Parts: sequence; structure tokens; C-alpha cells
Amino acid sequence: MLKLQHAQQLSAALVPLYADPRPDHMLGRLSGAVSEVMGAELTCFDVFDAHGQMLNLGSNSPSLFTPSMVGHLAEHIQAHPLFQGLFIERRPTPLKISDFCPNHRFVKTDIFNDFYRPIAVTHQLVVAFEVPGLGLTTCALSRSHADFTETERALLAFVQPHLIALMQLAFPLALKGLARAAALASTLGLTVREGDILRHLAQGRADKEIAHRCRISPRTVHNHLRSIYAKLGVDNRTAASLRAVAGY
Repeated sequence: MLKLQHAQQLSAALVPLYADPRPDHMLGRLSGAVSEVMGAELTCFDVFDAHGQMLNLGSNSPSLFTPSMVGHLAEHIQAHPLFQGLFIERRPTPLKISDFCPNHRFVKTDIFNDFYRPIAVTHQLVVAFEVPGLGLTTCALSRSHADFTETERALLAFVQPHLIALMQLAFPLALKGLARAAALASTLGLTVREGDILRHLAQGRADKEIAHRCRISPRTVHNHLRSIYAKLGVDNRTAASLRAVAGY
């Protein structure tokens, strides 16, 4: 199914990333490389905790994948047609939405009309894999013009080990931080995003810096902090930070 030209395309896209694995914009570069090879209009990387809570890592189109859109999708991710296959059954191979939900049905779902329609996504191919030190991670390829082919499914399966290797190579410290956030969230009953924000809070960072590091707005940070306080049974930053330290 895969031909020499496919190997050449993959080499041309990935070798430069191995040669220059600096973390600056790595996820954007990696997403762009995957999109180019696979013919995707949008490629996103996300990490999930044991409860299926989502934290966006990055994409090749951050202007489309805005913080508010990411938060909305995270709240409704369990309604995604691939949720069962990826997170309950833990299927290791790339899955298409059309494997489980024909397009004429998908375009009638709430998750399509609330999230995917505004960013012109009709077809999706997703692979889930474990990244050591981080956990269950997904690479989601999306486009509007046509469904993904079986050759493209095979290509994504072939490139999967490279995705893991490049993420570990570029982000050893960042991955450790996200892994700690996921562990903290699980311990305290928070979402992965809330665990990440609480981790930054415990390190003494101000709301604006947390917003910058998490690529969300300060208002969204405030909303998450209110939720964190309520879940932890506290009413201020100091008390929440103390719970975070105890959780570590």
C-alpha cells in the first residue's frame, strides 16, 4: 500500500525536525509536516487524562483552534464519534470518524454543528499513542473536502513512532511538567487543564503569566481558578497552592 514516494515524502518532512529539535514552535512545525504529507488542512496534538479530559498541546492553525474553541471541545469530547474507540477500547490504529459515523449522520450531530462546522472540518483521522512521561496523546488530522484514504491511514500509522520520538526529543522538560499536572489533577479530582493551571499557581506565577504559558486568556484562567477553588474547598490562591504542594 505504501510506496517509495511515500517514504521520500516522510523523510523530506521529518528529517529537518530531527536535525533541529528545538522546542520553539516544534508542535507547529510537526503539525505542519504531518499536514503536508497527509493532505490535512488542520493537524492537532492533544493529551488526555484517565477520565478522557483533554488538554490541547498545539496545532498548525492556532488561529482556528482558539482557546475558547478548545475549551468548548474539551467539555463535549465524550460525544465525539471516536471517543469510544480511542479512549475506552484503546484501539492502537488510526481511526476515521466515518468508521463509526457516516458523514451524513456526523453533520447532524451537536459536536459537529457546535465545534467542527465553524472551523470547516467534515472529516477526521485520529491516532492515539502513549508518550512516555506524558500519557495518552492524540494526533488528529482534519479536512473538509474529502474523507481520508486507506493509504493515508497507513501513512499515519507509519509516522506514529516518529511523532513520539520527536515529542520526547524536543520537550523533555515540558512533558515532565504536563505529566505532573495530569498526576496532580487525578489526585485532586481536577481536569488536566485545571491541574496544569494549579501547578503554575503553586510555582508562584501570576494570572497573566499562567494565561501566556497555557495559551488561554486571563479571563479563562480566572474561570478555571473559580472551578479549582470550588473543587478543592478553598477560597484563595494561597490555600489552593498549599493543596497543590501536598498533592505533589
